Amino acid sequence: MADVALAAASKQTHSRTPIMASLGGTSKRNQPDALRVLDPARKKLTAVESQRIVAVLEDAIKRGELLALLPHVNKNMDRFSVVLGVELKREVENHCELQRTFNGLLMPRPPSEDRASSAGSRTGSAGSRKGSATTSRTAGDRSDMYSTASEQQARRLQVVQQQLAHSTRNILRLFSINPAAVSAVRAESGVLTAQEQDLLGGLAELKEIAVERLLMTPLEEKQRAEYVDSITIRDRKNAEIIEKLEAELQEAEDERDMEISKRNDQIRKLKNQLHTIEKFSEEHIRRTKMDADKEEQADTRNSESKKGKLQQEINQLKQQLANLTAEHRESELALRKRKFKIETEVENWIQKYDADMGDRQTEYEDVDAVYTEEKAQLNELEEKFKTLEEEYTRIMEERRIAAEKKEQEERELEMAIRAATVVQAFWRSYKVRKMLKQKTKGKGKKGKKGKK
Repeated sequence: MADVALAAASKQTHSRTPIMASLGGTSKRNQPDALRVLDPARKKLTAVESQRIVAVLEDAIKRGELLALLPHVNKNMDRFSVVLGVELKREVENHCELQRTFNGLLMPRPPSEDRASSAGSRTGSAGSRKGSATTSRTAGDRSDMYSTASEQQARRLQVVQQQLAHSTRNILRLFSINPAAVSAVRAESGVLTAQEQDLLGGLAELKEIAVERLLMTPLEEKQRAEYVDSITIRDRKNAEIIEKLEAELQEAEDERDMEISKRNDQIRKLKNQLHTIEKFSEEHIRRTKMDADKEEQADTRNSESKKGKLQQEINQLKQQLANLTAEHRESELALRKRKFKIETEVENWIQKYDADMGDRQTEYEDVDAVYTEEKAQLNELEEKFKTLEEEYTRIMEERRIAAEKKEQEERELEMAIRAATVVQAFWRSYKVRKMLKQKTKGKGKKGKKGKK
């Protein structure tokens, strides 16, 4: 269980590491590598005892899968009867029957069924006497009967459980000597229920934890414990930071609620003001409408008097129009002829304009086709120019880098030449001084010899 808790803590650590880092945890350089600490250094089990433990767990998983598939095999016995054999088939059927009996005993039974089962186990005459005497029993007698029935059921359940365990061992023994049956049954693993899959998954996870535990050395366990402790401390610190942030968030939410309440009060006041303005505007509209109705009535009376006057003027103007029409009828005929002539000329001009516009339209279409073709060529040239421009930019950049590199090399060469010149000058002066010293020493020796 400790290994399972440790594995869960390591998974939680992997999932929460980014949050811890963002909340101000220690630097990654100061933390040991999670994979190096949590994963064992060895990859294979070398001890025989460890290999045996893993083999036992794998065998338990395989046997658990076989036992979980036995109800499915019993339901489809026609398909599995050949590969199972007579003896294994009989054992599977007996095992499934015992399992149904065991499940039936585990199910809670109502008191009426318990009384019926206890009464049915006795003889007919005793049953009749029991039925006549049941009405006179007290509540204590009934409780004694229920306790006796529960004890009998518990003993029967224990017997069936022992038979079920014995049947399980026989079936697993027969499966161990029949590999073909094992393969055929395990091929049907897709029909397992969710609970059975969870159980097998838990066994597989237990095997992985056991393998990981067996692969780890005491030093690795110590490092792993230290790493988990450091992660726990960081988690506590982050929890404190989260609590502080939640408190700040609550304060911000309270401030927001206060601001919302203030805004609601302002909205309420504005609504009241708007309601007051609406009432005032309705009264103003009503007064304006009354004034408009009065003005309309006055205008109506004035317009009737004006209408009479205007009607008289209209009658006079109609009489004048009739007189003028009679006088100017001849001039109207002349104007009509002139109008017809002008309309004919206009129609001729329109036809001529249509013909000219048709020619212009044809010319426009030709020019537009040429323009479209030239535009397509222009687009192609622009695309080529873009490619050439990019290549030119790249070449110029390369030339610039080469020129800078060449200038750098020239500066370095000039510095080297200057340094070499200085060194050579210093060396020549050193040689000259040395030669002068040697000459001076030689002259001094010759003078001493002459004096002697």
